[in-house]
Amino acid sequence: MVRQKTSEFGLIMQTKLGILRSELSRLQRTRAFVRWASALCTLGAILVWLLVAAFVTDWSFNLSISRRTALLVAWILAGLWTLKKFVWPVICVRETTEDVALIVERLNHIDSDLVAALQFERPEAKKWGSSRLADAVVDYVAEFSPSLNVFEGFSYQPLPQRTIGLGATLLLVAGLAFVFPGHASAFLNRLLLGSAHYPTKTQIVSIRINGNEIPVFESSARSQVQIPYGQPITVEVHCGGEVPLSGFASLSSLRSDSANRIELGAASGKSKAFAGEMTHIADSFRVRFHFGDAISDAAEVIIVPLPLVDMTWDITPPHYAKGSLKPGEYDGGSRLFSVLEGSTATLTLVCSNKPLKSARLTTGEVTYDLVSSPDNKHGRTTWSLPPNSPFGMITEALKYEIQVTDLDGLALETPIAGQIRLKTDRPPRIVASAVTRQVLPTAQPKLDYAAGDDYGVATIVAVINISREDGRTSRHELVAKVVDEKDQPLSIVRGQVTIPLSAYELLKGDEVKVVLEVTDWRGTIPGQQGSSEPIGFNLTDLNGILVQTGEEDKKSAKQLDEILRRELGIGGDKK
Repeated sequence: MVRQKTSEFGLIMQTKLGILRSELSRLQRTRAFVRWASALCTLGAILVWLLVAAFVTDWSFNLSISRRTALLVAWILAGLWTLKKFVWPVICVRETTEDVALIVERLNHIDSDLVAALQFERPEAKKWGSSRLADAVVDYVAEFSPSLNVFEGFSYQPLPQRTIGLGATLLLVAGLAFVFPGHASAFLNRLLLGSAHYPTKTQIVSIRINGNEIPVFESSARSQVQIPYGQPITVEVHCGGEVPLSGFASLSSLRSDSANRIELGAASGKSKAFAGEMTHIADSFRVRFHFGDAISDAAEVIIVPLPLVDMTWDITPPHYAKGSLKPGEYDGGSRLFSVLEGSTATLTLVCSNKPLKSARLTTGEVTYDLVSSPDNKHGRTTWSLPPNSPFGMITEALKYEIQVTDLDGLALETPIAGQIRLKTDRPPRIVASAVTRQVLPTAQPKLDYAAGDDYGVATIVAVINISREDGRTSRHELVAKVVDEKDQPLSIVRGQVTIPLSAYELLKGDEVKVVLEVTDWRGTIPGQQGSSEPIGFNLTDLNGILVQTGEEDKKSAKQLDEILRRELGIGGDKK
């Protein structure tokens, strides 16, 4: 019974101030709305003006992506500072019903009865003291509260001013965006780190560097063009809109702070086109084009070095000449040299500054693709000739050209050209002599000979040519010397050969001429021949031999007499 009475008493107490509580709650919500709306209007207006300031900054200085990123971060930080400074202190306010009642008391000059009545109406108020006094206060307030205007003295300020300020700001910005839609859309794109550009009176339509078209404005990746080292850089720019009389390209190095400016004049024969040339550029750079109020995005021109090729020839002479090859006789790096016929030329080609995609050698009308192989010892790739090339055994003079292509698609500015000539292997030499030239038809005259060659003598053959008195002729061969393979190389051979005249049935008056022919040794390669001077024999009888002997004796005596006179000083002029 006690609990039921207490519940009924509390319900009665609550209903006595129900109207007042409802009005105070409505006032509480209205005040919260004014606070929140005013704070949000302030925040919105400040953020919009910060956007305007960001637009002016970006439009004036044409900020790069990195600087626009910093600008966006600054805009966010300024918004957070505004939120903390002007918005958060307002929206974090939490008013209770008693707080609102105190405000109503102050504005309506009422004593503290409203707050007291609200507090006495709480269930725990029965413990505070006299319940009769509490009931009296509650009844008093409940009696006049229906006629109490809790909104008296309340003001919606500063909400109207801030709403008007925000609305005016939005109208102004929206009007400018409507008048300049290109600028507005470009700014929003650029604020989100896009690649859009603001509209300009002059438009750069296209840019070509060495014939390669590059985008005027950046795409997702930075524009790049590769130029071989040492090659002149030609630029052609086409413009639209208000075309100026000239423009320029601003250059900045990628690896240093150096900068340069290249003037671009009107191209001859082309309207709205500008051209220029850059020479002696040794380092990669970034270029930006300026025409009127239009500025292109930066493009990177990468100066790519041409392949640096080192080539060496390794010459292996034919087997018969290996012993005669002198150290350092062949310069492996030479492009023009001579070799013996039958030599092998082995090519080794290396690119010292970058990997190669391909290498080829052309001789005559035939092109051979060089074969690559890893050189693990030096950590590089070497290129050599295929097995089927004519350099495996050189039998004729060869002219060649070498061209390479690297991974950048660049080739040598001028192909490597050279020539391999055949070194003259002089034919063998031989000399012969005979004691007498008058012989009997049955005689066996002997010829002394000496033969020599740079690399070895193989055979010596006596060629006998017979001319008879009746006009008949004949030719016979007699092998005088054959040098065995195991004795090679034998560069000098001396000996004697006997000519058996009786075998040819000769008669007095016939003539015999003997020529010694020598063939040099060249291994498996056919040798060359050399011949001696012909030695002639006259066929005679015994009387002819005696006459010749007497004449030779007289000649010898006369020569001896002259020698004695010179030695003894006899017969000289007297003074």
